[in-house]
Amino acid sequence: MNNPTDRSGAPGPPSAAEAVAREVAHTPGNSKLLAILVSAEHGILYLVSLVLLALGVGILVLLTLTIVQGGASGAEKIIVILEELLLVLIVLEIFVTVQTHLAGGRLQLEPFIIVGIIAIIRHLLSVVVRLTVSVSPSESRQQLTELAIYAGSAFILVAALALARWSRQRLTPSPPGPATPALPDDG
Repeated sequence: MNNPTDRSGAPGPPSAAEAVAREVAHTPGNSKLLAILVSAEHGILYLVSLVLLALGVGILVLLTLTIVQGGASGAEKIIVILEELLLVLIVLEIFVTVQTHLAGGRLQLEPFIIVGIIAIIRHLLSVVVRLTVSVSPSESRQQLTELAIYAGSAFILVAALALARWSRQRLTPSPPGPATPALPDDG
């Protein structure tokens, strides 16, 4: 549908679906309906943006209250702060993605992979904290299995991010630069 490698939002070559959509949009009755639907989409995206922004601020406010009122140890507070800040990063990454779409850019794959990586890191931190508490051997085994699954998932998402970035670089033409002179042959 959309070219996932285009981060600029600039229109690329139209796909078959986009060509059909343009043709349908130019029929007399459909253009008004399409305009209404696009307006509704933008309205919903603006509302989602406001909710995401409020959610990020709310998380920071609750984090501050938890730190001030909490009776947890210093190490526990640091872990809670880190987890909540990672949650704010997730919310902001989604917020920026929505804003990019509203500005006319295309939805991208990379921000969602990054959100997944951050979410997995949050879960990894949670499992590590739970492992520091003395638990039964069966619970410990379950948490170690969970840790291994999260670590494997993180590895897969990082590989997917690297692949997405590599494919984007391969598809964008390199800027013309000065030609490198040939080295003299000594032999």
